[in-house]
Amino acid sequence: MNHAKGKREAAAAAGIVCLLLLSACNTNAGQEERIVIEKPEKTITVVEKKPPAVSTTIEVEKIDTYEGVRGMDWLSEDQLIIAKPNEQAQPLSVEGEERQPNNLYIRDLTTGADEILSEKQMDQSSAVLSPDKKHLFYKQHVEETATGYIMNLATRETVQTGKQFIGMYESEWADNERVVFITESADIARSDIDGNTEILVTTQDFSTFNAKQRDGMLYYISEQNVLFQYDLKTKERTALDKQVIWFAPSNDGKQFALVKHLNKLEVEEMQMELTIVDQAMQPKGRIAGGNQVFGTSWSPDGTKLAYTIVSGGNVQGVYVADVVSGKATQLSVDMELASDPLRWSPSGDKLLMSTSVFRGNKPLFITYVITLKS
Repeated sequence: MNHAKGKREAAAAAGIVCLLLLSACNTNAGQEERIVIEKPEKTITVVEKKPPAVSTTIEVEKIDTYEGVRGMDWLSEDQLIIAKPNEQAQPLSVEGEERQPNNLYIRDLTTGADEILSEKQMDQSSAVLSPDKKHLFYKQHVEETATGYIMNLATRETVQTGKQFIGMYESEWADNERVVFITESADIARSDIDGNTEILVTTQDFSTFNAKQRDGMLYYISEQNVLFQYDLKTKERTALDKQVIWFAPSNDGKQFALVKHLNKLEVEEMQMELTIVDQAMQPKGRIAGGNQVFGTSWSPDGTKLAYTIVSGGNVQGVYVADVVSGKATQLSVDMELASDPLRWSPSGDKLLMSTSVFRGNKPLFITYVITLKS
């Protein structure tokens, strides 16, 4: 938005209010507004202090790097859920080679200590915490298949989320009690913290991904990148948009981040665009563009949006944009690949991201914790 124009419009609106009140207005250094109301018996002066302008400057305070671990989610401001090789477990045999299984741990960032959550002779991945941080959903792998589990972090008791195998895509909590995921057979399922699982939608489309629930609405992408809205009460399905690569509702569900294809892939190099839209899918502003835009994540208060841009086959950078102004800041992170969604800490002052590199012909995960200046 043009700031000069915005100020002129605000001033004009203020003038109209003054005329309607038969009053005179005076603004003092942008900090207070005087409204003088003339009455036959007396004069009343009301002074309203304006809140100071909020800075939209985003700056990096520090970046901490952790090699050999894959950061997945925030348990608190100083604790992460991570996956790393469990050196105490019996090794796995994978394609004729032995390696340690990747198990889930709690990493204390202040001490560097790791506490194992569940020791298994199988890989664990895709861990995501409930909003209240009391339950953890994760996948456990046996060769090429995966099964879902929910762990009560207070008791470490674990329940299986139905008998269905879980697909490869990320899962997301609908609320503190239920998690939404996509099965290997492309159904969208939901499980509660006791393991009771129901099928919400049978899509019959193995390209289905990005399933998210906000209140009574389920959103997902399917059928040649069409974004659908499914009313869980009426069972009505509505196509909202096409050429959609990623869809990220804000925490309150009142605005959406939308990543779309802009061109025909068979004739041109891939181009994507990240925009903000309202609940009616009307555009509110363009945030970014590039060959690929991914990892999109809202800050807890919904004022900032983090994302990654790839151009020319290389990661161009991790960015944080102020949603109101649209101003974006590039964060200085030296990386080759970005593998996982970006995740905000509970305060919104830190970002978690994981990347992978090849060292000695073997993949190595690297986790970054980016602390922003408050």
